[in-house]
Amino acid sequence: MRKKTFFTHNQSVTNSVNSKILIFMFTMKNQLSAFFAFTLLLLALGFTACQKEDANLNEQAIITADNEGSGEDLFTDADDISDMYAETYLGSGKTSDECPTVTSSAPAGTFPNTITIDFGTECVSEGGRVRSGQIIITVTDSMHNVGATRTKTFVDYFVNGIQIEGTYTVVNNGPDENGNPSFTHTLTGGAMTMPDGTTATREATHTVTLIEGADTPGRWDNVLSVTGNSNGINKNGVAYSCVIIEPLIKRHNCRWIVSGVKEITRDGEVSTLDFGDGDCNRFAILTTPDGETHEIRLPK
Repeated sequence: MRKKTFFTHNQSVTNSVNSKILIFMFTMKNQLSAFFAFTLLLLALGFTACQKEDANLNEQAIITADNEGSGEDLFTDADDISDMYAETYLGSGKTSDECPTVTSSAPAGTFPNTITIDFGTECVSEGGRVRSGQIIITVTDSMHNVGATRTKTFVDYFVNGIQIEGTYTVVNNGPDENGNPSFTHTLTGGAMTMPDGTTATREATHTVTLIEGADTPGRWDNVLSVTGNSNGINKNGVAYSCVIIEPLIKRHNCRWIVSGVKEITRDGEVSTLDFGDGDCNRFAILTTPDGETHEIRLPK
């Protein structure tokens, strides 16, 4: 009878141990499953966060490039259009019967002089851009003379519903090492307020060289090469800086820049904005820090 009791007791102990082992293994399995599930969740969340961060970086790169490209286009356009009317007026002393009207503080051909170009409440240019407001130009001398300066300010000036502000100064530097006329263009306090109320700011210092057309009258065959840098804050409040790494080429018979490359740096991330290979169109290609490409459309 003792042997039977001993055997029964051992069986009981064995069953108890086995039960505890099974419970332990089941518990460990559940814990490992929970651990792996939690790890996978963290990896998924991390991957999603990285995707969102990359998407946000690309979005900011696109917005910044769009603001910089639009700023280059609109301020260059304001410079071109005001020069065209100012030179016509200074040469002939005549004002247009249609928009814009041009007046001056002194007789045409005398310096210094202040010229006001008034686009009224709506003035449609040949290219279809709608302008309003005024551009006021202070001229120290004929721009054919070295050291001559034109300073342009904007008074309630709009282009296609975008308000343009700032001070744009052009100085004649004389001929460069190749004998081409060279000018320094400086934008200070530049701002663009979009129709939706958002604002982007921009400042720039560029060297603009007349590489073709200097020996012919008029501006229609002029070709300009632009180098230099700019900086600003995009419409989302993000600061950036920009340097021209391949000269921008601007033909007077085309509204937009036809070639050249800008390098744009924002929060340590570098993008490039390529204006093409010479064709006259309003498109530029942005390459973001991760290598993605996006088409940027410049203002019409």
